Amino acid sequence: MGYAHYEITRPDGITIEAGYGVEAVCEEEGCKAKIDRGLGYLCGKDPGGDEHGCGGYFCGEHLTGGQQCSRCAEAADKANTWVHPDTGEEFDLRDQFLPAGQRYDGRGANWRHTGHWQDEVPLVEPVYAHSQIPAPGAARKLTEGEWENAAVVMYRQMDTGPERESALA
Repeated sequence: MGYAHYEITRPDGITIEAGYGVEAVCEEEGCKAKIDRGLGYLCGKDPGGDEHGCGGYFCGEHLTGGQQCSRCAEAADKANTWVHPDTGEEFDLRDQFLPAGQRYDGRGANWRHTGHWQDEVPLVEPVYAHSQIPAPGAARKLTEGEWENAAVVMYRQMDTGPERESALA
């Protein structure tokens, strides 16, 4: 079976033709952009819809970098946002973190939320930055200490370099 043409049944019970060989129009209300029903225009990962998206087909203007339509992207943002109860700081639980002040090392460990919680606080667990394989160390509550977004730390290091970074400290 190829992916040029096949049928899927959506959660509402409607069967549609899908595949990169099926011409379609963007499903965003009011948009008339011509697309196909291939995976490149799909919201989510499964043509029938899944936890990552609704399974609709959208043009590039109405599909985010996360391969989601605006409604699904907004729902994912809301579902993955956690607010520290003491500081009010917002955390996107899809990000990776480093303890405040720690340098990023692509061979070292970052910390990420893997879906575990303790006392309504997300736990972050160490994973190797280069492979996302679990690294040695115990999980920690996101309320234990201060954390920085690992991507921001990495960008700051790239932007400044070790010489400029020490001069800025």
